[in-house]
Amino acid sequence: MNNIKNAVALLILLVLSVKCCLARVDDYVIREHASGLAFPKSMTFLPDNSLLISHKHGVITRVTSEKTLKEFSLPLPELYSEGQGGVLDILVISGFSESHHTTSGELLISYSKGTAEDNRLAIVSATFSLSEGITNLKPVFEVNDGKDTPVHYGGKLLKLPEGGYLVTTGDGFDYREQAQVISSHLGKIIGFTLDGQPLPSPAFEEAPYVYSLGHRNPQGLVHFNGDIYQHEHGPDGGDELNLIVKGNNYGWPVITKGLDYSGARISPFTQYKGMENPLVDWTPSIAPSSMAVYTHTAFASLENTLLVSSLKAQQLFAVYEAANGWKAVPIIDQLETRLRDVKVDASGNIWVLTDGENAKIFKISPS
Repeated sequence: MNNIKNAVALLILLVLSVKCCLARVDDYVIREHASGLAFPKSMTFLPDNSLLISHKHGVITRVTSEKTLKEFSLPLPELYSEGQGGVLDILVISGFSESHHTTSGELLISYSKGTAEDNRLAIVSATFSLSEGITNLKPVFEVNDGKDTPVHYGGKLLKLPEGGYLVTTGDGFDYREQAQVISSHLGKIIGFTLDGQPLPSPAFEEAPYVYSLGHRNPQGLVHFNGDIYQHEHGPDGGDELNLIVKGNNYGWPVITKGLDYSGARISPFTQYKGMENPLVDWTPSIAPSSMAVYTHTAFASLENTLLVSSLKAQQLFAVYEAANGWKAVPIIDQLETRLRDVKVDASGNIWVLTDGENAKIFKISPS
């Protein structure tokens, strides 16, 4: 029996070590699919293989597989687009059935609203159609804390398999202590329903919207192999990939491996009782911007990995669990520009959205 157990353990180690060596992309082609996109924030696929791109200043662009672009105005109430604010993320929640040839559906949209003196993250639902654009906007949720900084909003949306939704919220930069205050929505992952109510069975009865706490500027949020994974920006160093569990505390600003931008130490602790350590720490910072799950065989070496785009490092990373812990390996680095978002299509091609006033979309395919 011991021999069988040892053999199984050895086989598992061999499989994981092979994964460690193969999480790379050697034979691929990068093609530019679209350009001239002004300050995009996110992209999402529709069933017809077209892309919806959100722009910070209140515009959505549809980019078809034939590379045609059409803009739609997004009339968000009190849109505040200074700094890191604006339209943040788009999530398709229903409709757009390719099999039934429907050209409309429902979206969730996260954005920053308010003024320079009082702004916050908000979420609305909306109907999008090719003929009428964006209509039927309805408020769903907004953060309970106003702030006077134009940064650290979070805003990444995720639909849960069991029903309901999550959204990341940033700490507002100057309000980092609020990440540890359970009554504050800053520096949290928030759970909500389409009618704006908390998810059933909340982790904290006194704060029913709070799914997890202790976050700085969380961006990527995905469901992968039955679990929820999130990444966030640290300060100067200390970017993190985390396994998110309802009710857990992820430590910011009590524990961090990063420094203040002044070079000063933020906390003497890199671990603390009752607080979770990251699966991956990026020090120096890479500024992770988004994340996608890769489960296809088109790039066989990437099967069952997380893809993480980065702003500062200007690279695409493959992140996976190896025999000795989680690893992050850069796999695409020749674009030499800030990467804002990453998605994977039904055929296993990787799509990357760049950042800035003249951003582009690139399609990465096996050669």
